[in-house]
Amino acid sequence: MKNSDSSYFINNPVFLKYKTRMRLAPPFGREEFLKSVFVNERIVEIPFAIACLSALPKGSKILDLGCTESTFPLQAACLGYRVTGFDFRPYPYTHPSLEFVQGDIVNLPFPPASFDAVFCISTIEHIGIGFYADPLSGVDADHQAAGEAGKVLKTGGILVLTVPYGAGQANKHHRIYDQKTLAALLKDFRVQELRYFVNSRFPEGRANSWIEVGEKDAAVVESGESANGVCLVKAAKP
Repeated sequence: MKNSDSSYFINNPVFLKYKTRMRLAPPFGREEFLKSVFVNERIVEIPFAIACLSALPKGSKILDLGCTESTFPLQAACLGYRVTGFDFRPYPYTHPSLEFVQGDIVNLPFPPASFDAVFCISTIEHIGIGFYADPLSGVDADHQAAGEAGKVLKTGGILVLTVPYGAGQANKHHRIYDQKTLAALLKDFRVQELRYFVNSRFPEGRANSWIEVGEKDAAVVESGESANGVCLVKAAKP
């Protein structure tokens, strides 16, 4: 969605890359063709989030942190949940069951125990780094965000979290978690489910897929500014 003042990007699971070439048979001229297909980690993250959502009673109150590039809050609202989307950047979608609040994730404006579930899909790894023009909040901003999520969750409420996973590091785009750093991030929650997926590229290099693996295989995956491994987390507030 674009206008003269701004542009809006939706982080969809599938990206198609087209190129043009000369047509060598009549009618002559340039033609467009599909060069490659790229599937990102949203292909597993969104179904996981919806599966976790489906375990909640309809009408449950949920918070989606870092919602701006995602249609998940709108999907959840359409499915009968009371949704609050939260992000430092604006959010363009509306629905009778969807409220958007703008602000900093390390300082949530909601009362304690406000939500039945908090969703944080490919968000916490970016907090405090400033890549998305959000405030620079220091090296432990992701832990502050996890603490804020725990504060606004009801006792027994669920946290659904997805993060890059593999050989741990941090760069100007995001943090990549390993077993130790993810455990530290989740120290105040009771982990119920962990699933690991890695990016598998086909030999010709024109397409890829995401394959579920065990933790040991996920732990050795190298990533740069794009994640090649992810961990999907379902946890509860004790």
